[in-house]
Amino acid sequence: MIKKRLAVVCGAIFLVILLSGRAMAAQDEDGAAYFGSFLLSLLQFPVKLATCVGTQTVSAVAYVATFGVPGNYDGGTNGREIGEIARKSCTGSWVVSPDQVKKDYYP
Repeated sequence: MIKKRLAVVCGAIFLVILLSGRAMAAQDEDGAAYFGSFLLSLLQFPVKLATCVGTQTVSAVAYVATFGVPGNYDGGTNGREIGEIARKSCTGSWVVSPDQVKKDYYP
C-alpha cells in the first residue's frame, strides 16, 4: 500500500515537472528562470521545513534544560539566545524566486 502511494506521488511530481518543461521549450531566459525557480523551490521547501521544525524542537528542549542559566546577555538567561536561533531558522525565503535564479545563474 505504501509503495503504491509513493509511486503515485512520484508519478505526480514527474508529471508536474514534465508539464512545466514547456517553459524551457521557449528557450528564453524568463521561461528558464521560472522553470528553475519551480524546481529549486521543490527542493528548498522540504529542506527548510525540516530545518525549521527540527530547530524548533531542539530549541524547546534546550530552553527547558537550561531554564534560569545565566547567558551572555547583560543579566539575561540563555533563553534569549535560544529564541533567536529558533526564530532565524524559520525566517527567510521558503521559495526560490525567478529573479534570484536569474541573478545566480544568468550573468
